[in-house]
Amino acid sequence: MALTDLLRLLVLAYEYFATKILPRWRRLATGSIRPAGWLQTQMQLQASALTSHLPLFWDNVCSSGWQMLKSSGYGGPGAEHFMARRQRGSLDVSVLEDNVGGIHESTPYWLNGAVPLALQLQDEDLLQTVDKYIEGILDRQTQEGWLGPDTDKTDFWSRYPFLMAMVQYHEALPGGPRRKRIEEAALSFFSAMRRRLEGGVPLTVWSSFRTHDLIWTIHYFLDVLQESAEPSVLRDLAAFAALLHSQGFDWTGLWYNASSFAKEAVVNTSMQTHGVNNAQAVKSGVVWSRQSGNAPAGWAETWLAWEQLQRYHGQPNGAFSADEHLAGRMPSRGTELCVVVESMWSLALASQLAPGDEEAVLALDALESLAFNALPGSLSEDLWSHPYLQFANSYEAVSNEPDHIWGHDGGQSAMYGLAPNYECCTSNFHQGYPKFAGSLFFEDLGQQQLISAVWAPSVVNATVGRAHVELRTSYPFNSSVEYWIRNDEPFTLKVRIPKFLRTSTSTRFVRVDGHTVKAEETAGFLHLSIPAAAERLAVKIDFVLAPSVQRSEAQGVSVYFGPLLLALDLNEQWQLVQRYAFNAADWNTTAALTWRLAMPHSPRLGTPRLSMPGPRPMASSDCPVALEATLLAVPPSAWPIQHGAPGPVNGTCRAGEQVQRTLLAYGCTSIRISALPVAEEEPLIV
Repeated sequence: MALTDLLRLLVLAYEYFATKILPRWRRLATGSIRPAGWLQTQMQLQASALTSHLPLFWDNVCSSGWQMLKSSGYGGPGAEHFMARRQRGSLDVSVLEDNVGGIHESTPYWLNGAVPLALQLQDEDLLQTVDKYIEGILDRQTQEGWLGPDTDKTDFWSRYPFLMAMVQYHEALPGGPRRKRIEEAALSFFSAMRRRLEGGVPLTVWSSFRTHDLIWTIHYFLDVLQESAEPSVLRDLAAFAALLHSQGFDWTGLWYNASSFAKEAVVNTSMQTHGVNNAQAVKSGVVWSRQSGNAPAGWAETWLAWEQLQRYHGQPNGAFSADEHLAGRMPSRGTELCVVVESMWSLALASQLAPGDEEAVLALDALESLAFNALPGSLSEDLWSHPYLQFANSYEAVSNEPDHIWGHDGGQSAMYGLAPNYECCTSNFHQGYPKFAGSLFFEDLGQQQLISAVWAPSVVNATVGRAHVELRTSYPFNSSVEYWIRNDEPFTLKVRIPKFLRTSTSTRFVRVDGHTVKAEETAGFLHLSIPAAAERLAVKIDFVLAPSVQRSEAQGVSVYFGPLLLALDLNEQWQLVQRYAFNAADWNTTAALTWRLAMPHSPRLGTPRLSMPGPRPMASSDCPVALEATLLAVPPSAWPIQHGAPGPVNGTCRAGEQVQRTLLAYGCTSIRISALPVAEEEPLIV
């Protein structure tokens, strides 16, 4: 490293230490926000399915290299499983070491979701399991400070999600020796990694392209250690973060702001065309802005990244297409499940670290769309299976498709199963709902504001106002939200208004304890003053939900109901392909109803049918939102199949007789048509 570069890093480190730059909004400690209503039901389904069962049977978690003792034996929760396999002679060392593609990410990925899920649900069994994993991994930290398997000296990346899990675990602990132990383990690891980098071990591939995940954890420990650590420790941490930033991939300069950025489906692939890398890169600008001190510039980088991805690869479900690599705007191209959950986390951080409300509300709009559409659209209704890729338009999801439209993944990528195509999503999807729940509220301590960022049923214990707030709603499946508030001190409740309600024609009513009040919207937020010592103060917001139609030159027509994308009900048929342990299985899913339908030039939509979410909130047979629509049949010649998938929907097509069909919430479907072609005004005579 050149002397000038080193001096610049030291200056940046000093600036951080001297100014103690804090985010505008504060994340509440993991567990302070608890899910309620349908969200709690959905997260309990997840906890009782794969999240709690992977440590019991799935080798990548139950026989992981993260649980190996230094010299002999095995010390993790799956010890009996391990010993039985060793006695049978069926133990594969490459599996034992969780060595998939040369990296050891499965257990850290799983912990990054299992930790917040256990804390938010207060699930005692899951809490005991994650306790054993984390304490066991810390027990096996080397004298050097290294955490986890060390089969490849350049595999820094696998530590990043584990450290994020440790942050969430640390947040929930009271002061004491366990909390102190995590701080010491993190500092020891940071020192070990820095020594390797300075000793010539390069920051390569995944570790370089995902650097800001680690920088975020460094900043967390800088914050919590401000009052207890020596100044030299803080300076070293800030200098280490600066070193990582300097060696990591320059996403803005070399990709998002460059002429080489992919503006259509990628053929020639690279690390910067990789979908999950892009989803994680979205946060890089705002994360680094904490240390650079330039929040507007950091936001500009983050939002440029998201806008580029949406403009050239955006899908109706709020995600961007990436069937391993960026794949353009055709609705039949896929999106990896990891892309969805990593995008959600990046957007949550973008909202928290944004320079102002005008910026934060944009990130929250995007987060809401992913959470209510793309995330449930990537998971089976019982949360025991998932596809590697989801599609805005598809009529089947079956195993071993030899002729498939996606460009860079295998034939099992569309199938719902335990670990279709590749193992990463099986371990990484667990963070989706818990981190979303943890982002429903933020705090602004300086302004004494509690920010209600996204509506979903939940309960929060806040620092501001010493408030206990219950958000009672079935949103996005109903048209009202109600805050029940108990607090000791006055504070401001700052409520984000969803994008579909921030229009001149939208209608909403705000009542405080039954009395209508006038609440002005500023930069997408309502501000409500909550007096001191309120007991069961009720703030209710009623609004109108109505279907809307959005047209796109590349993606035809999509129907929305509030924030929900609607999709054609295909009467899905599920056929078992292979069963694993417990309820884990692979499935073929096919359509029993025709999918070739077009939207009339003048859409004819019925009145939505709303119901309370049931024991499986995203079940297609019990979907909380259904809408009848008059559509037009399309002959195969007008909408042909392309490599086993619906062809493009851009432009208009000839159509025939009218057909009455049902549209469901996108998240309640596993295969679906959510982007329809527009019928020409003159009907086709058949």
